[in-house]
Amino acid sequence: MENLLRTLYWNLYTPCTNEETEQELDDCHKQLIDVLGKPERKLVLRIIDGKDRLADEIGLDSFIFGFKLATEIAYELKMYDRPFQGDDAKEAACRSIMSEEEN
Repeated sequence: MENLLRTLYWNLYTPCTNEETEQELDDCHKQLIDVLGKPERKLVLRIIDGKDRLADEIGLDSFIFGFKLATEIAYELKMYDRPFQGDDAKEAACRSIMSEEEN
């Protein structure tokens, strides 16, 4: 089920693009390249990649949780709208008792 939800998420997901923020990030990246040595640049890139992976996983987890919650709510609403089994029999018995009391 979770694989199906993953596929659904990635088919429906449209990345948000913010050109201003992307440009700012590119400028900061260029400044870091100029200032840092190669080992430090690799470390910063690993941190950025890790944060990106975490953001993707958080988004996916939120989607899956929301989807499961929505299906549970839909199921509960369906059960709430439908009379419980035996309600008709109970109602008929109550009517019978009430009509006997009236006579």
